[in-house]
Amino acid sequence: MICINCGRTHRYISSSIDQGMHWLRQDESTRLGICSFCPDSVAAWDQGARDVRDLAAAKLKTERETDLPGWLIKHAKLPSLPHVLIEIYKELESETAGIERMIQLLETDPGLTARTLQIGNSAYYGAAKQITRVEDAILRVGPFDLWALLISTEVKSLFFGIRPDLMDMNSFWQHSLFTACACRVFAEQQRQDSAGEMFVAGLIHDVGKLLFLQMMPIEYADVVTRYVGGDEGAELEIELLGIDHGQLGARLFENWQLPKILIELTAGHHTKSSPSEQVTLLRRADKLAHEYLDHKPTNAESQAHTEPAIQPIAALFQQLTELVL
Repeated sequence: MICINCGRTHRYISSSIDQGMHWLRQDESTRLGICSFCPDSVAAWDQGARDVRDLAAAKLKTERETDLPGWLIKHAKLPSLPHVLIEIYKELESETAGIERMIQLLETDPGLTARTLQIGNSAYYGAAKQITRVEDAILRVGPFDLWALLISTEVKSLFFGIRPDLMDMNSFWQHSLFTACACRVFAEQQRQDSAGEMFVAGLIHDVGKLLFLQMMPIEYADVVTRYVGGDEGAELEIELLGIDHGQLGARLFENWQLPKILIELTAGHHTKSSPSEQVTLLRRADKLAHEYLDHKPTNAESQAHTEPAIQPIAALFQQLTELVL
């Protein structure tokens, strides 16, 4: 008898090395089976798998059917966000946060160092003198704002190859940036301490859509073609795929070890059951972004918009478009 998953034979299972092992499944006619070292292969065996190739295919099918988010994240082969950014966030959240440690962390990553200097020297910050040191960029931009911009642009860079007939990526990121700007302005008006995190949440709240589009373009095309607006897209996702893009994005961010607040905001931005104050803010910003960008108002219409904060939001959006997009 041989295990079709790990290759153990009956002589190993009866040996002192594997004492207590036994067969979970076996076929006497073929002398094949599943040993108790391989319980995750039992379902594939029960589906009829009798060799390594069939076993792999059956396990893949079971994994997709029982945990679609896990399957998508595992097989998308997306690189993780630079660990430096997670460490910087921990530093910013600590009571002993210091610029010196942030400088040390950024300078361990040449790509992030270059991006830091690029942000610090951008037209948005309007300084005539060019800077060449990470320390100067942090002081000019601000530690938390710099972190928010770095993590936002890193997430944006991870997704490519999306079918243009299913998603206009320029429009997608414009909507995301407008939502981020609205989140920030709303949070500042409400004197919340989390304006920077709300900005990031707004920019990445729809990333789950991109994962669907990368991994399941055919299935997700049904959602895209039937989508009208509002929460209907998320409802269609649950109906057709069993999970909405907010929940999928949250699972991805858990995998990336992003801050808990970003995970919770992403997961909840289409939920209707007692949303928190911050989720309500994100939903308001998301709705405003759809109204403003999909309608493409003239200047006069912009000034007459019913949302009192539209002017500072639109101004911030215009200023950051070149920097982030």
